[in-house]
Amino acid sequence: MDPVPIGKEITTEIQCGTQAGAMEPYDASITVLEVLRGEGAWNLLKAADPANKEPQSGYEYILARISFRMRARGAPADKTFELGRPMQFVALSSDGREYLPPSVKVPEPALARTVRADEQAEGWVAFMVEKKEKNPVMVFDPSSGGAMGRGKSVFFRL
Repeated sequence: MDPVPIGKEITTEIQCGTQAGAMEPYDASITVLEVLRGEGAWNLLKAADPANKEPQSGYEYILARISFRMRARGAPADKTFELGRPMQFVALSSDGREYLPPSVKVPEPALARTVRADEQAEGWVAFMVEKKEKNPVMVFDPSSGGAMGRGKSVFFRL
């Protein structure tokens, strides 16, 4: 696994549609624009919602600001892709262990909306990792949370 560095855009194919025979290919361009970890992430989370709870002992928050753009490869180009589904963006340890997503309200805008062809979305996603974790990665899995989107998983540095 060679994770994409922060600030570098990568394009991958996703398939969008409601049923197997009606899937259409789209290009999804994804960039991790900014990453905040530890105290910086916690300060933004507290400001976003005072009800957000501190991370559990031995852990810290990571916030990633992500840009997602979708382009159609052909007609009719009328399908959509839902961002913000459960397990779509997940933090992994450097040895591949999956971290459970925290239940927090992220700063606005959250990366949670429906994207159409030729639209771009930008927003925050939250993770919680062990403080001792030196090189966590984020995986984007377009098929997580349902069969509406399929494609290749991509790994990013956090």
